[in-house]
Amino acid sequence: MTEVAVLFGTSNPGKLRELRRMVAGLSLRVLGPEELPEPLPEVVEDGATFEENAQKKATVWARWSGLLTLADDSGLCVDALSGAPGVHSARWSELGPALRPSSSVCELCEAASAELGPEAGRAARDERNNDKLLRQLQGVPDALRGAEYRAALCLARPDGSVLASVVGCCRGRIGQARRGTGGFGYDPLFVTGLAGGGRGRTMAELGPEEKDAISHRGEAFRSLFPVLAGLARAP
Repeated sequence: MTEVAVLFGTSNPGKLRELRRMVAGLSLRVLGPEELPEPLPEVVEDGATFEENAQKKATVWARWSGLLTLADDSGLCVDALSGAPGVHSARWSELGPALRPSSSVCELCEAASAELGPEAGRAARDERNNDKLLRQLQGVPDALRGAEYRAALCLARPDGSVLASVVGCCRGRIGQARRGTGGFGYDPLFVTGLAGGGRGRTMAELGPEEKDAISHRGEAFRSLFPVLAGLARAP
């Protein structure tokens, strides 16, 4: 059976690994932007919601590439911060006055990014975001540190029309300190929710399969799975 190519428009290798795990066994080939002859065009993520940003990226990149294209927008919404950082999650530390790294981990990532390239630079940004989150919640007790990871996925046809749009969420709380070495983004601070096998551990302390089972993106991928499976079966 011929594989169906689906472009996943993300520069985050962690997200690519998650999708490839979820569709293992289907006749789908998940392409990352690095496999394209030219870089993806920039898309200004100015939507008010994750869904708006995901749809904007998917439709622009699908028309540009001529491929079935999946895009996501996801982030962290913290109750005590009135839903922030929300749609600004990825670059939250860049909003407002510049701050020096407050953790040794962040300082190491800063030094590494100049030599190791984008992935190390992304790790440095993650650390700055986590530093900011800890500062913003300093003195807030566990009972008031509720939070939710949210993910929106949009799958667009090559002509830019939307084939499917789904969302997923995962409730938990923000820990007092980083724990774990897996995952990415806010995972070392996100203590998994009120039920399920990961309860009481951070996302960064879970194995890949455990994370997929309870995460916001895992839930969104499962909602999208029937559509992807249908594409794989299509003549």
